[in-house]
Amino acid sequence: MTGLASSLAEIEALKGITGTTACDIVVCPPFALIERAVERTEGARIVIGAQDCLNS
Repeated sequence: MTGLASSLAEIEALKGITGTTACDIVVCPPFALIERAVERTEGARIVIGAQDCLNS
């Protein structure tokens, strides 16, 4: 559940296509990037979710 801040660029790229797609877009970034992902998707039709890692 760790990630690189550079991965947020992919979310920004998705933001550019939200008006041209007929599907829902859901992104579940690593925990450390959730707040910044939410900030970057403000005003876009992208839902930010959370990862859940369980040990079985």
